[in-house]
Parts: sequence; C-alpha cells; structure tokens
Amino acid sequence: MSETTIRSKIRRIKSLSNCANLWDTKAVEHYLDNSNLSGGTKVNYSVAYQNWCEFKGFEYERKKYRRKEKLPYIPTEKDIDQLIGGFLNSKYGAYIQLIKETAFRPIEASRLKSIDFDLNRKIVTLNDPAKNSNPRQAKISDKAISMLIPLMNKINPNDLLWDSKPRNICETIRRHRMNVAHKLGNPNLNRITLKTLRHWKATIEYHKTKDLLYVKELLGHKSIKNTLVYTHLVEFEEQDQYVVKVAKDLDKFTELLELGFNYVSDYERARAPSKRPMKDSFTSSMSFTAIPM
Repeated sequence: MSETTIRSKIRRIKSLSNCANLWDTKAVEHYLDNSNLSGGTKVNYSVAYQNWCEFKGFEYERKKYRRKEKLPYIPTEKDIDQLIGGFLNSKYGAYIQLIKETAFRPIEASRLKSIDFDLNRKIVTLNDPAKNSNPRQAKISDKAISMLIPLMNKINPNDLLWDSKPRNICETIRRHRMNVAHKLGNPNLNRITLKTLRHWKATIEYHKTKDLLYVKELLGHKSIKNTLVYTHLVEFEEQDQYVVKVAKDLDKFTELLELGFNYVSDYERARAPSKRPMKDSFTSSMSFTAIPM
C-alpha cells in the first residue's frame, strides 16, 4: 500500500482503539453498528480493522456496511477563479490552477517535478499516478505557465515543484481558503476542496464532449465504472466552447446521436451532429458550424 494509505489506516485503528477493545471483534462491530459515523466511514474503519487483524495473525471476516452514494459538489468556475485569485501571492496558487486544468489528484500534483513540464508545448506529464491509475498527459494554459515559471526558476529540474507533504499542502490551503472566503464574503469558497477541482474538470469535460471514454482517460481511471458518476451531474453555467463531430456513415451517425449529439446538417455527404442543449434551436447549412453548449 502507499504511504498515505497506510497512515490513514493507522489513524482509523487508533481511533477505533479509543472506542473499543481491538482484540474483541464483537465489541468493535457493536461500536460501528451504533455509532453516528456515515456508511462510507464505517466501511473504511472496518477495512482498516480487518487489515489490523491480519497483521496480528488472526482471521476476521469484516461486517459489510452500505456506503451511501453522494454526488460531489460542483462549484462555478467563477468561484474557483476567485479562490485562485486569493492565492496569487502564494506558491499554492499555481498548485490550485494546475489541478483545475488537469484534474490531477492533489497527491499526484505534489509529485510533479520541473522536468515533467514541457512549457513550449504547454504539456505536463504525470508518470507517477496515484491509486494505480494510468500515466497521462494534460494541456496547461498560458495562465498556469506564468504561475509555474517563478517556481521552476528557483529549483533544479529533478526537484519537486512543491516540496511539502500532501497533507501539509492541503492543510495550508484549507486555512488560507477560510481567510479568502471571509475577506471576499463568499462562503461558497469554503466548499471548494482540491478534490472538488477534479470533479469540476471531469464534469465540465463530460458536458462539453459527452465522451465518457475521453473523461476516463483524463482522470486516469482503470475502470469506466468510476467515471460513470459524471453522467449524473447537472448542467452548469453555459460555456463558450464548441464540440462538433462528423459522421461519414450511418453507424457513426447513430453512435454520435446515442452519445447525446444533435444532428445539425449535411455537407458533402457527411453528417454533423453537434453537442448543444436540447432546449436550444438551431439551423445551419454547413456541417462544420459549431453549437455553443
């Protein structure tokens, strides 16, 4: 297991030991059954306890708890940018901007080195992903590059860009976020976590493209089951971005319609479905005309 996973399991075991005798499995189950912990927390505690039992050399079949599925909170881009603006004088402004654009996990972003960035091509390469995810590349904006360059100028190419433990980075950002939210009078900023940025990016990309496989690759998921949650999230503020795909045969045309694209027009025997809200109306004579989302 990774170091962070082991540390989190140890914290759960220590917490359990304050509430029940770890050597008494029935006592541990009784505590979890009657506690006010959420279903997901009970699952995490029971898994950690099972690992502890195995470590101590005796078998224990953990009790099954139901994890209550919840849709993640998705902020507006305006709130995200407002939060980033509050970190302009901090090296963590670039950290937040990078996660917003790449959907990297916080621990993945903290592993990045200067050598992982190709500023000429505006690409960052993640070769050390977390949670057994796939390695991947992502495009970054001029804004992100301008925030990253001052950090890179201070370190060697093989040095970590943010030389702090992920947990310390998250705690520092959390404390400063509270100050920014209070100063700007926007309590919604306190709901934005680093994980929230990953959810936001995935949601926006899915609604722009309706391409679940693309979002799966963006997030580095091994299984598409982990990506399906983004099909259930609601539409957000309109984006000035366009997605057009052209079908040259009936099978491709049907496939795009099934993915949520809308038929726009024919052009030189090619059909062009385009992504747009169903409530909008549009007419066009050119297949390459794009429809705003």
